[in-house]
Parts: sequence; structure tokens; C-alpha cells
Amino acid sequence: MNLTDLIQALRGGLIQQDRLLRTDVPSLPDNALVPRRAVTYSELGRDFGVTLDMVSTASDIELKTLIAQPMTLWIQQADKSYLPINGYIHTARRLGAEGSQASYQLAFASWMHFLRFRRDMRYWQDQSVDAIMTDVFNAHPQASGQFQFALSKPLPSRSYCRQSESDWDFVHRLMEEEGLFGFWRQGKDGKSHTLVVTDDVHSLDEISVNPVEFYRSGTGSEADAFTQWSGSRTLQSSVHTTRTFDYKAPSSIANPKGTTLPTMAGQGNLPEQTEVYEYTGAYTYDRQDRGEHLSKIRMEEWESRAKRFFAAGGVRGIDAGLRFELSGHPEHDRDPAGQREFAAIKVWRYIENNLPLSDHEASFPHSLQTELAQAKAGYSGASITHDDGSAGFYLTEVEAQRTTVPYRSPFEHKKPKMHMETAIVVGPQGEEVYTDELNRVKVMFVWDRQNPGDAGASCWVRVAQSDTGGGYGGVHIPRVGEEVLIGYVGGDCDRPIVLHRVYNGSVKPQWHSNGILSGHRSKEYGGSGYNQMVMDDATGQNRVQLMSSSANSMLHLGYLIDQSGNTRSSYLGSGFDLRTDTYGAVRASQGLFVTTYPKPANSQPLDVREAQQQLVNAESLVEAMSQASQTHQAESLDEGHDALKAFTDATQDSVQGAQSGGRTAGGGTGSANAFKKPMMLMASPASIALSTQDSLHLSSDGQTNLVSGQSTFVASGKSLVASVAEKISLFVQNAGMKLFAGKGKVEIQAHSDNIEITAQRTAKVLSATQTIEVAAQQEILLTSGGAYIRLKGGDIEIHAPGAIDIKGTQHTFAGPTQIDYPLSLAPTSRDKAALLYQYHDELPVQGAKFTIHYDDGGTYSGTVDNQGMADLSNAPSGTGRIELGEDSRPYELKATEKNPAFKSDWDDYDMQASLERMQGGQA
Repeated sequence: MNLTDLIQALRGGLIQQDRLLRTDVPSLPDNALVPRRAVTYSELGRDFGVTLDMVSTASDIELKTLIAQPMTLWIQQADKSYLPINGYIHTARRLGAEGSQASYQLAFASWMHFLRFRRDMRYWQDQSVDAIMTDVFNAHPQASGQFQFALSKPLPSRSYCRQSESDWDFVHRLMEEEGLFGFWRQGKDGKSHTLVVTDDVHSLDEISVNPVEFYRSGTGSEADAFTQWSGSRTLQSSVHTTRTFDYKAPSSIANPKGTTLPTMAGQGNLPEQTEVYEYTGAYTYDRQDRGEHLSKIRMEEWESRAKRFFAAGGVRGIDAGLRFELSGHPEHDRDPAGQREFAAIKVWRYIENNLPLSDHEASFPHSLQTELAQAKAGYSGASITHDDGSAGFYLTEVEAQRTTVPYRSPFEHKKPKMHMETAIVVGPQGEEVYTDELNRVKVMFVWDRQNPGDAGASCWVRVAQSDTGGGYGGVHIPRVGEEVLIGYVGGDCDRPIVLHRVYNGSVKPQWHSNGILSGHRSKEYGGSGYNQMVMDDATGQNRVQLMSSSANSMLHLGYLIDQSGNTRSSYLGSGFDLRTDTYGAVRASQGLFVTTYPKPANSQPLDVREAQQQLVNAESLVEAMSQASQTHQAESLDEGHDALKAFTDATQDSVQGAQSGGRTAGGGTGSANAFKKPMMLMASPASIALSTQDSLHLSSDGQTNLVSGQSTFVASGKSLVASVAEKISLFVQNAGMKLFAGKGKVEIQAHSDNIEITAQRTAKVLSATQTIEVAAQQEILLTSGGAYIRLKGGDIEIHAPGAIDIKGTQHTFAGPTQIDYPLSLAPTSRDKAALLYQYHDELPVQGAKFTIHYDDGGTYSGTVDNQGMADLSNAPSGTGRIELGEDSRPYELKATEKNPAFKSDWDDYDMQASLERMQGGQA
């Protein structure tokens, strides 16, 4: 065929008929491009690719119109049928032209090739790998309906799975991790191709012509068989050992969570030290069987690569992902049937179409001529001759493994290396804080374009706290809307962790005054309240403030100033200020010491030496005054002295530091002063004052001592009233005693005994303006020096051992007369102890039972009479409490009508209206 005939054949489309190769490009007219050479490559678990040198009589084909367009290469089989390879063009070249004949080169691959050009940042929650891959594939229209899964068992769900790489790298990474691989199934019509994802090599399709024969090289020029076959074995690791750590179910140090898996037997004497030990990352799996499965996948990948077979020949129907049985090989024919079945892992094809052009094409850059020449030189291949005498070339190279060994794709796609990122804390609508029992939070990454920013925006993310431990540590939960820094445990994109919180333009720092304020401030949930600790490092003005906005409760230490928000205001004082708008309490179960004595900062808290010395001095004064009082026949102060001494002694005790062992760095030893009893001591080198606008109450079940080294003054704006159960004894040693009433009378009464007034010298009874009256029920006796005047029983006796001198201007001795002088009767005396039980209106509670519970544990019971009285003369002496029963009489409710004027709080108008009703008889 001369050149003119050839060009005419190209234009007429007859040149592709019955050729070794032919193509369909739907975007071009039929036979616009005729295949000249082809090189193909396919790999199980990966993609396939086809590169074609093509010739055309058209030199004006726009290359850009070919990109991403479908095309099909048809390869003629030994039986003259055609095997299609369908794909999408990703590269188009115009190699050159010779005369009216132009040379082009097209390269196409599966629809998965598009995954290389799409990169995404997103994540899935609680999805299995096949579901995740489905989402990724469906983002590509060319993949829609062109993939399927043939899995031996369901895949487990992943709680969190992130993509931060190309779709190609992502899906291959997932398949490698799960032990999945894909193979391609071409549509018989040459218009589609389908990815089948599986985990079992036995799911692969069989080659159409099976078994595949083995012929010795050179036995035939067009043999559809392998003419070369070889095997190889490589060294592999013998043991795979892993460790992981699950923070939700931490394993012990003695029993860590991990796997140890040896390789299968029958692989020779592998060195025992060839162990691969790796930390697979944080919580790689939850169940042990899942961990062992993942280790098995890794081990099976090694075992798959350890033994491979390589073949070459003219087998046209072979492709990666097909199973075939080898027949006619002198060595393998002796193997069991299962050992003779192989899976094609990688397949290369080198094809030169049997066109009448071989001697009429120039050599262009990028042409496949050189690659085909090398294939021809290395192998005899198969010569394919057309009916017109045109010769072509077909060579297949295959890398295979036995199907008795599981296949796993090599781990070539690693997780992307992550760097620190920022995210916003999120939660359900209206929630200010959203967390769980581990104080984890949900976040929305700033790059996230899919999630609406609610509680489903991410998995629960752990939060690194400033101080965290079992039963101790700090807790600071990031709030919804705050920006946080996200790190990744081990750089794993599926293991995010909140590292820090950061301020931004919306969430600004609470304090930013020249960098001298630091601390922590919380925020009330759903309100504006807060708790805060402020540390102020202003020069010469150091202070700490611990505050809660609830009741303005605050402890202020150091150099006290007024602070409002970020503003430092006026000086308030120095020291400490503990305040609240509501209630306060100071509790110390073993003793409390409050003092204004100056002490070094390292002094003992209960170093009370100054106060103790003052108490000792008070003891001495009480003892001296007690002795003087007794000398003058007044009452002793011994009981008060003894109580004061017991208190003073109880301020001194010694407690040893802890001796429990453990680690103390040599400190904390020795002893310190303590109280023997849970007492309270207040001491000051200056003065102590108690002041109130209401009542002041001092109460003690024992003795009450008031001791002053100088004078004790009592001033009362109204009355000084004392009621004493036993006796009052007042003794003055030196300067006398005065009892004055500026107004009103002075009454001295003894209701059951005598009144005795004794003076060492003169005793005066004087009425400055009126009278002196002396009256007695029985007798009045005046006596001095043996003489006396007795008034008794209506008689007057005047007796004297000496003279009786009566003088006066007049003397009247008339008949008898008398004056009846009323004597004030004292209340009936009760020498015995008694109980009086009355209602609020002073009416007696009748027949009620009572019980006295003494402090020493004893009891005394009785019943009051109809006057509410009970005789306690037989009751034991001592202190305690009285339990009172109810009135023994039956009762009935008399007031049944509601008071229409009742109100819980009356104002002036209510008072006036009530008064008017009472005056008008309406009350």
C-alpha cells in the first residue's frame, strides 16, 4: 500500500478494521485518530493507565477539546474478538506531522484519576469506610453508579475520620488501613468501567480464557500464552507488635493494650529479631479483636510482597485484578490445584498496531517508539500479522502472586501531617456551656464549610487543662463561641485535642492594663455574674483579689485599691479585706486565734505568748483581789480565778509534725504550739472594741471574768439591771463605795433574811429635806453603851445604866395613842428551786410534762400543776436543758372567721384605717 492509498484509507475509516488496536473517541468524528502504538499499565488496588501514539490526517484537532473526555481502546484477542479499556483522557499531545499525516499522543485512565485533582477538608462521624468512600466518589459525576463493594464482612464505624488531602490519597489511605483493594471491571460495550472494592483476592474475576498456557520461548509467533515465567522471594519482617492507648479505658502499665502477631509459617528461616514494633497512635481500636485484625492486615501486606511471580508473553486477555490458572509449566504442574491459581497484581502491555505505517513515521519527542523498541529488544513477544501483511507487536508483562496468600495493597498513603489549627467551640442552640463527663467539647474548625456550627459539628474533643490529675487539678471548660487552638495527638488528623484558648476581636481579654493584671475570671451560666482571682503586679502595689459577684463577696490581700473591670482606681488601704453583702462565718474546730500583735511571716499561727502573758497577769490580779476580799469577809474570787487559769493553760500545747513517711524533702518536722481545747482567743497590744447599734450579748455556761489592770467603767444610757440566782458580793479595797440615785428612790430589800449595815466608824442616815422613818413589825431596838430604847408590842422601854436626861419646853404625858404604819410586804419567799410554765399572755400551762436533760447525761422528769408551777427542790443541781410538753387540757379552735383586714405588711395608711375602725366599734 503506497502513501496515497494509506491516506485514503485513513480518511475512509477502513484502516481500523480487523486491526490489533482500534479506538473510539466520542468527542471526535469516527476514525479521526487511529492508534499506532499503545503502552498500558494497571495495578491491583490502584488505577490503570493507557498511553497511545495515534495518527491522523487532521492537523487541526484542538487538544483542549479532548481533556476529560471519554475514550475506549479496543484490543483484539486471539479469537478476533475485542477487549475494551474505557477511561477518560487526561493528557493530549500533538507530537508532530509528516506531510499530510499528523501524529498525536493521548493518555487516559479511569474515573478515579479525577480524584487526584480534588482536595478537600472535611470529616465524618460514626461512619464506616465504605460509607465514607461512597461520599467521596459521589462528589465526582464520572463515578456515579460506577463503583461497588464486595466485602466479606461489614466494616466497623469510625467515630471520627478526617480528610485533609486529595480524594485520591484519602480513599487509598482508607483502603490500605482496612485491607481493601479495588479492581476494574470493564463494560462489554466499551462505554463504562466499574471499580469493585473488595477485601478478598478470591473475589477477583477470572480471565476469559482460562487456564493460561505456558509455552517455551520461541515456539510460536502469535501464541496467546506466557513464554517466560520466574519467581522471587524477598526478606520480610517476622513479627508485628503494636501498642495503643485508649484514654476512655486506660490500660495499666503492667498490662498495656497492644498486639503481637507472627508471620505465617513456611517462609524459610526468617531471623527472629526482625520484629516491627510501633505505636499505632491514640485509641487505634477499642476491642482487642479489632487490633489484631489491623495487625493482620499489616502482616498480610508483607507476606503478599514476600513471594511474587513474573511472567511475559502474548496473553492478550490478562489485566490486573484477574485470576488465572497456569498450565503447562513443568514445575507448577506438579503443585496442587490451589497452588497453580494466581492473581495478576501488575500488568504492563506493549503493543504496536499492525498498520502499514511502520516504515513511514518519523521519530518525535514523547513518542512511544523508544519504549516499544526496548520491549522488542528484551522479549521476543508475539508478532501479530494483518491479512494485508502488516505486522504488529504484542507483549504482556505480569507480576502475580498465588491466591492462597491474601493480598493487601502496600501502605503508600500516610495520614497527612497536621499542624496547629484554630476552631470555635460550639453547642446546641441556646447553650452557653456544652460538655460531657470528661469535660470534652464540640468545635467547629474555621475551615469547615459543611457543618452549621451546632452540637454535631465535630466529635467530642478532649481539652488539655492547666493542671489535671486523678482527684485533683484545674477545670476550665471552654465556652460556646470561644476560639481554641487545636493540636493533634501524634500528629494524627483523627485525634484532635484542644490545647489552649485564645482571644480575638470578638472575645477580648478581661484585663489588659499594661500587662500588670493577671488571673482568672469565670462567667455565670446564662447571666452576667462571675467569679474571679486577680493578681496585680503594679510596682510597689502588689495585691491579690478573690471575688464572687454573688453578694459582692471578696477577699482582698496586699495593697488594696478599688478596681472596676480593667481600671485601677483609688487606694483603699493595706492588709486584707474580707467582706460580703450577706452572711459570713469563721470556723475552726480545734481553736481560733485573732490578734493584732505583730509577728514575723514565718511565725507559728498559734504563737500566743503575748496574749498568754496578759492572761497570766490577769490571773495574778484576780488572785490578789480574791485574797483581799476574803480578808475583809467578802466573797472569794477563786472560781473565776480557776476558770481563767484553766483557759490560760489551755492556750499552750505542743503538736508534732506529720510522721507518716512518704516524701517530704526533709521538711515539715518539729513541733508547734496548739490549743488543748477548741477555744477562741482575741488579743491586741492596743485596744479591742465591740460596737453595735442594737443589742450586745455575752453568754457563758461557766464563769465570766472581767479583769482590768486599772479601772472598769460601766455606762448605760437607760438602766443597769442585774438578776442573780445566788448572791452579789462587791468588795472595794481602798477608795470606798458609792451608790447614788440622781432621781427616784433607792430600795434595798431582803425578802427572806436580814439587812445588815456595818461601819468601822460613823454610820449616818440622813434625809436632807424630809423625814427619816424607821418601822418594824415586831421590835425596834436602839442601844449604845448599855443604854437602850426598845419599841415592842406597843410599849416603849427606855433603860440606861446611867442618867436619863429629858429636856424640852413642854412635856406631855397623856393617855395612850398609836400610829398604824403600813409595812410593804415582800413577795412570798421561795427557798426552793421552781419551774414556771406560762403562755405568752402569762396564763399557766396546766398539767404539762417536763424533762430536764443534764449535761452529764442524767435526767429528771415531772409535771407542772394548774398554776404552771413545779417544785424542783428534789431535782439534782447542774446545768442542762429542759424539754417541755403540751398542756394536758383538751383544746378547741375558737376563732374560725378570717380577718378581712389581715395583711403581711402594714403601712401608715393601714395603721390609721385600723385605728378608725377600733374607735368606731368595727374592730
